[in-house]
Order: sequence, then C-alpha cells, then structure tokens
Amino acid sequence: MNDSIKNIYVLIFILSCFVFVYKYDLLIDSKYILFDIKYILLLVIGISITYSLYKKNTINDKYIFPFLLFVNIGILLFFTIKYKAYNIVHLLSFIGILYLLSIYDYKKFKFTNGILNNPDKYWIYMSILILLVYYLTMNSKMSTKRGIIVACLLVVYPLLFPIEEYFIHRIYSLLFITAINIQFFKTLH
Repeated sequence: MNDSIKNIYVLIFILSCFVFVYKYDLLIDSKYILFDIKYILLLVIGISITYSLYKKNTINDKYIFPFLLFVNIGILLFFTIKYKAYNIVHLLSFIGILYLLSIYDYKKFKFTNGILNNPDKYWIYMSILILLVYYLTMNSKMSTKRGIIVACLLVVYPLLFPIEEYFIHRIYSLLFITAINIQFFKTLH
C-alpha cells in the first residue's frame, strides 16, 4: 500500500476518534441503538486494522479482525428485523447475509500489515453483491436516499484497489463517512 494513502487513512482514523469522543453523547441513545452499536463496532475494527498497519500481532491479525468482520456483517440481520424491512428483495439479501455468515471461514481473513494474506475472493465478491442488494432495498426507517447512495458507493469504492486491500479501504472510508454523519447530520430528538 502507498505510504501517502496509509498516512491519510491514519489521519482519518484519528479524526474519527476525536469525533466519536466529542459526540459521544449522541452515541448513547435508545432510539438508534443498532446504529450506535454499528458505529462503535466500526471504531473497534478501525483500531484493529490501524494497529495491524504498523505492528504485527498474531492475535489481532488471525482472530480479532476476522471476528469483528463477522460481527459487522451479522449485525445487519438485526437491522432488518428491528426496522421490519420485509419486502421480497430485501428478504433475499437477508438470506444472502445468512449464507455469507454460514460460509465464513475466519482463516481466510488473516492479514499482515492490514493486507489479507489469502483473501477469499468468492466471499468478498458475494458480500459486495449481497450488500448492494441489501442497501438498495432498505426502507425509509433504515436510511435516507442519500444514505443508500453513500452506502452503495462505499461498498464499490474499495474495488479500485487490489482485493487484498479491500477491507483497509472499506473500513477507513466508512470511518470517514460515519464521522461526517455524526459530526454534521446526527441530532438528538
């Protein structure tokens, strides 16, 4: 990975941490609890991948990141249930997420310096397809039209880079957009 991109991503991570700490009171509300859990999970994944960019740690690289990735995909099931997104196409993406979770092999998501050692390309491409269907079929309780467009772009954007780096670019772009959302758009009701 290019050192300048790596430095930009670390800066994004640090700024995201500041936003999360500064707007912490917005992350603790009962109305959007699933979104808040997802934000905190995203921050923890960011910590894991940032740590891996600079330091090799077997526990983080082999177990923590793959587990966090699994949970990050799995939490989408709860969004569908809570927000009652029961149209046929969305339910197909729900089944697709169940499929992704059932074929997930954490051993294929080990990384060194943030780069996947032996990426499961089938799983990654299937997850992209399923996530695109999931995001495109969300109901208005789950996201706005702007949010749907941004979510789809964030799924596709990392494909501009080598597949081994997919999750680096995905995580940092999510951190950046989430920090902007929390800083400028999320308000207490």
